[in-house]
Amino acid sequence: MSERENDTLVGNSPQRGESLLRPFIRQLEQETYRGWLVDLLRPHQVILITARPNRYRGATLERIKALTNWQPMDAYFAEIEARPPQIKEHLLNAHIFLKYGNAGFFGLESNPHTRAMYARYGIYWSACLSAFWLECERQRGQQAEQ
Repeated sequence: MSERENDTLVGNSPQRGESLLRPFIRQLEQETYRGWLVDLLRPHQVILITARPNRYRGATLERIKALTNWQPMDAYFAEIEARPPQIKEHLLNAHIFLKYGNAGFFGLESNPHTRAMYARYGIYWSACLSAFWLECERQRGQQAEQ
């Protein structure tokens, strides 16, 4: 994965160095979500953990639901001002580990510093599942043709 890729749930995230729409709520109102990722997550117990500020929690979850007809079982948004790894570490320690324990997690994460933090906590992670998903879809198509 290159440093510019952002393989998150948001399908049209600005890449590193690109400007965000301001105010942020305008960007949120234009977000799309990766259907293949929602399909992958749908049957699982998903905890959304994001560095997005908590004030956008309601609007974000409403938009996800409206566009995908799916919701994570739980969601945590930034409560502190810090870099994404520190925000997510705070959310893990302040909420997630207390509520769910600290074992059995798998993270989808594009930020290498957050992945390193997850590894320190024994959280398995993947930087990018899109290539895997595309290969599964290709194989599924081949099987359907047979």
